[in-house]
Formats: sequence, C-alpha cells, structure tokens
Amino acid sequence: LGGFFNKYESMPSSSIGTLDRSVFRGQDGRSLKISVDQQVGGYCGIWMHFFDFLAEEREYFNTEGYSHLSFWVKGAEGGESFTVRLSDAALTLIEDSLAIGEAGDYLPEGITNEWQEVKIPLDEAGSIDMTQLGGVTFDFLDIKQQKVYIDDISFKRREDAVVPFTLKRGEQLADGTSTGTDDILPAPKKAMWLWFTEPVLLDETRRKELFDFCIDQGIEHIWLQIVFDFDPPINPYGPPSVDGTPNAPDDLKVVLRHPEQLKSFIKDANSHGLKVHALDGYPEYAQEPYHYVPLAIVDAVIDFNKNAEPEERYYGIHFDNEPYLIIGWHDWERREQILREFLDLNRECQRRVREYSDMVFGVDIPYWWSLPEWNPHRPDSRRINGMVTYNGERKPADFFCIDFLDNVGIMNYRDAADGADGMIQNGVGILEYATEAQKAEIYMGVETFTYQPTDVWFAVGIPRTVFEAAIRDKEKAWAFSYLSRVQGFRTQILDDGENLHVGIELPPEPTAEDEKRMLQAVLEIRKYLGASAYPEAAEEEQALLLEAQFELSRNVEWINPRDRIIRDPETGIEYEGFVATSIMLPKITFADETYEEFIEQAERAEEVFRRFSSYAGIAVHFYKTLREKLASVDERWED
Repeated sequence: LGGFFNKYESMPSSSIGTLDRSVFRGQDGRSLKISVDQQVGGYCGIWMHFFDFLAEEREYFNTEGYSHLSFWVKGAEGGESFTVRLSDAALTLIEDSLAIGEAGDYLPEGITNEWQEVKIPLDEAGSIDMTQLGGVTFDFLDIKQQKVYIDDISFKRREDAVVPFTLKRGEQLADGTSTGTDDILPAPKKAMWLWFTEPVLLDETRRKELFDFCIDQGIEHIWLQIVFDFDPPINPYGPPSVDGTPNAPDDLKVVLRHPEQLKSFIKDANSHGLKVHALDGYPEYAQEPYHYVPLAIVDAVIDFNKNAEPEERYYGIHFDNEPYLIIGWHDWERREQILREFLDLNRECQRRVREYSDMVFGVDIPYWWSLPEWNPHRPDSRRINGMVTYNGERKPADFFCIDFLDNVGIMNYRDAADGADGMIQNGVGILEYATEAQKAEIYMGVETFTYQPTDVWFAVGIPRTVFEAAIRDKEKAWAFSYLSRVQGFRTQILDDGENLHVGIELPPEPTAEDEKRMLQAVLEIRKYLGASAYPEAAEEEQALLLEAQFELSRNVEWINPRDRIIRDPETGIEYEGFVATSIMLPKITFADETYEEFIEQAERAEEVFRRFSSYAGIAVHFYKTLREKLASVDERWED
C-alpha cells in the first residue's frame, strides 16, 4: 500500500521499531521488533500507515470486502500487552486514532513467546470510516519495559484464510522466479569527529587511549579539530562591512598550534592504520565575506603538509559549517544566496586541495536539504529545503556537493534505522544519487551527544514579511542577519507560523559579566529584528507575544515559557521579551540509548547502506560521548 511506519514517544517514555533479521515467522524475512520503555508521565508506541504520506494526494485504503485485520505477534518473554488502535482519514489528519482492543484479548492465553495470529473483526471498528482506513497503531500503556515482534500484517476476506509466510532466500517459486538474496558490500570502517583536540594532542596517555579506542571500534578516519591562531590577531566573527567586504588584513595567515606535537600525533596515528583529517567549522564561514577564514585554514594545512614528512601529513581537510544556523537562513531568498556562497567556498577549497596537495576534502551537511520543508503551520508546503540554482542548474545543494567534493558527511541524526523518519529512509535517496553520479564518498553521521535543556531569551519578533524586508535592507538588519552568534551567544529562532522571534542561548550559571553581555545581545536583537523597532509591528507587540507563547505551548521542542522584560540600562526603556527552555528531541541522538542499542541500529542501517557503492561508512559524532557510552558497558560488566 506504500505506507510507512514510525515510532512515537513522549519523555520520559521511549520506543523504537526495527526490522529484525533474527526473529521472523516462517523460513526467512524480518519481523517488526518493537522495544518500549513506558514510564509514568509519557507515552509510546508504533504507528503504521496504509497509504503513502509523501504522495501528492493521499489514497486511503478501502476495506470493503475484507472481514479481518490480521497480524502475527510474539513476545520476547510472554505476558506483554498493547492496545490496537485504528485511524481513518479524518483521525489521521489530526494524528489521532481510536482504540479497538487489547492484542492479547484476541488470543486464547494472551501474548506468549510463540507466534500467534491476532484476528480483529473489522466490524468492531466502531465509528471508523472503513472506506478510508488510514492506519494501525500499537499503543503501549503498561508502565514497564516490553519487547514484542510483529509479522505478516494483512487484511483477510475470510477469518480462516491462511496467511502465507516468507520463503527462504534464493528459493525457486512455482512461477520460476526466485525470492532473491541480500547481496551487500563488505562493512566499511567508521569515521569519527573529535573536538577539543589539545588533550589528546599533548598527552601521550590520552593519545594511546584514543588510538586503542579507534581500533576497537573499527574507526579508520579521525576528523580532528585543528587549533590555530590568526596572524595578525583578529576577531573575524562580527557583522560584515556594509559593502560586504571582509574585515581582514590582506596578509592574514592561520598559524597551527603545536606543529611538532601534531606531526608526532599524525605519525603515530598512521602507524595504527588511522587517517587524520583537519577539522574546523563555523556557520559564518559559508558566506562570502567570511570565506577568507576557511581558505586561510586550507592554505595553512597545505603548508603544514609540505613541511612534514609523508608519515606526518594530514590525510584530508573536513569542514562542518552548518549554514542553516545563520539568522538570514530563514528568508528563502537569502537562503539561496547562502547556499550559492557555501558551494563557491567548497569548490574553491576542493580546487586548492587537489591542486596543491594529495589530500582529500569533504564537508558535513544535513540529510534534509533534498527533502521538502516540513512546517506544521503550512502542511501543504512542498518546497525543497536546500534547493538552489547554481551555475545554471537547479537542484538541492547536497547534490551539488556530491558532484564536486571528495567526500560528504551526512548528518543523518536519528536514533532508529527503520521507520518513516529513520536513518534508512532519510539516507537512501542521497546514496542513490551519489552512486549514480559516481562522485563523492558518503559517510552517514550518527549522534551520541545531547544538549542539556537550555534557556533561550527572546526579543518579541516581527512578522515574516517584515523580517524578510529588514534583512534585505542594508540600512536595517542586512549585516546583522549574517550572524549565528550575538555577543558570543548562539542564536535560535522561533517560527510561530506567521512571525519570527530571535533569541540567544543562555549559559546555565551566568557570571556578572555574562549577564551584561546577555542583555547587550538581546538589546541588539531588539534593535534589528524586534517588534518595537518597526512601527508596523510595534503596535501589535502584545499580540505577537501571545502568538509566540501559544507556539511554545504546543511545540515539543520547548518547555517552561515565561516573560522576561528587556530593560535598556542607558535609557531605562523596557521592551517585551520572553524565555523558554529548548529541548533536544530524543529521536535525534543515541545519547539515551545503550551502547548495544546504538550498535544494533547502526548495523541495521548499514545492511541497507552497504548496497550502495558510494557508501563510505558510519561517522560518529563524537569521540567523548561515544567513549562514555562504551564505558557504561564496562561498568555494567563490573557490576
């Protein structure tokens, strides 16, 4: 039917759905393994659609002529329980469903650790419109951990109709065709980001621990953050000049710190079969007025290699710039400009690396640039997030990167391999393009780090149309919109559907000096992109605040909204502001999963990814958190 499945969860509960190779009904195949940890205050389960929700028009399933919904279930231990729910077109649109009954109630002895068929009469569906059936949901309510396996979900015209099971792979069928095999390429080595370089660079004990760790985990490529100084010293991260020229001296150079220790580190890494890439990144680098910084970094690494012995040289250069964190990204016209300049930078970096060295060059980009924008306020929007016209051709920016770079790291940050929003679904399209193009190697990134809940202080913002006009106007917010940080604080933008509100992330324990800079930063935001700075928005400031608060109340990425006035110490004038706590969604990271769960999902994703010749391996973000996750395994063994 073209449908998808996916998990749903609300903290502190969690769930995950995996197509499992080890447990199945019949001679071969996979089951849907559902693992849940239901806790007080949360909810979790798995939904499955009976239609393709990515299609231009949804075609719901008409069950006329069918008498039963059937599926086979097996518990990991026996005694498991879950509620079966159904949805029709109307309920699906509001992401809801109707409870039909407990799965175990349809079985003589409830769920056991043997395969049993659950047969649900469709005439028990109550008010559900069975001519437009939307999907089935397996909802787990008992406060405990459970694991069940589901296989062979089907609709039956007769209750006693036999549901066939999967034959053994490679077996000949009656019509002469074969069930096929799963031919995949050998498992590649992994890559890993390593930030905070100096501890491992300057401490031989930590260096040995790193190398032993990489060998144990099958890591071959280390993306190692470089540490450097500017000569002459400058701060390049402020707004550009009004004419767009860089605020930098013509003779600016990047000087790598600890060159002798770095040579020793790389030599030692090479002796362990490890390849070291020079890593750096900053959102502003993507924009033309700041290109001189990453280009100076590239030149410095090339010069370093020229003055080092072959075994002491970097294997490559890698940038992690994340241009979507720039304030101006939220205007579609400006977004295309940022992407064009991002591509210009990458092409020039790649040219210099190929012309003046034998290194490789790569960048990190998100998986969603080639996907349609998803906006809960505009569900009919189909614009591709990273679409750009470049050199006369129009396509997503990630495809351009694949066309002319040596390697690309895809930040495919999800904690499940399978499902509608899983690593496989989000990554396969990119691998298909790269394999057909026969260009860049593709690393699929996974996240093991989590941001702690972070307070963000906002100035009340402005309508989208006012925002777009302001950042295009050099007399207003044009230069300010080039930033991803203000006074050193990272910015975040709240989009409530009609208005954009800019804020700064606050440190957990701000010092007196931090408090001064925080106030200065929010005053700057108010000056350039706050409601009080624009007559057309100022008179609606209270309404704009209420709309922001309503969005915060229904957005799962935010909690604890509250007012916080912005008072200008020089004038004494007070402006409307608010604070809310930003939450990193659990689905983005493996931080809350065990090491074993992380490995299971990564290996499951690789079963699919390894079918593509462009696939280079998993890239783990990052060393510190992955090592901590592995250490927790050792602690459990000791206990």
